Amino acid sequence: MSALNRWIDRTAEFLAQHKGLPIVIGAGLILLDFLVLLLHWLVPGVPLLTLLATLHCFLYLGLIIALLGGLIAEVL
Repeated sequence: MSALNRWIDRTAEFLAQHKGLPIVIGAGLILLDFLVLLLHWLVPGVPLLTLLATLHCFLYLGLIIALLGGLIAEVL
């Protein structure tokens, strides 16, 4: 069995035991995006905060993880 197949099997087993974890991680990333936006509003001019606040990368990553995690949890 290849390393990728073993990794997929271990990941599926882990997600079957912890069904709500991806949704909690996704919600945490969405909250982190809100905090980055708030910090950007309070402390303007920081280049990294400006980049993260304008791209909303934590928001989109959190939505993808939460939605896909919910779908995978339903299957398992």
